[in-house]
Amino acid sequence: GCGMLGWVFILFEIFVGEAGKVCSDDPKVNKYVKESFNIMRFIVTVGWSIYPLGYFFGYLLGAVDPSALNLVYNLADFVNKIAFCLAIWSSAKNSTIAGNEGALLG
Repeated sequence: GCGMLGWVFILFEIFVGEAGKVCSDDPKVNKYVKESFNIMRFIVTVGWSIYPLGYFFGYLLGAVDPSALNLVYNLADFVNKIAFCLAIWSSAKNSTIAGNEGALLG
């Protein structure tokens, strides 16, 4: 129960808090960073929901076998972390390419 408060705070921050406002309102934030930020919002909202759902169904309801729950948690960690890194990499790559357009050595 209390552990979800951190997740709720992060959701608040990325949607209506300072981070969300800077990303949507600041003209210095380029379009690739905005795209990446929106992808990461999705990951934090949907991807991270696996953990409280697993806790609810696995531990509180006893509806899931502990070994299966462990597998789901590990797969979720794997997918969430890779997706997060790919969003960052894509933003950096596209920002670099856009910044080098017309450059002599780009």
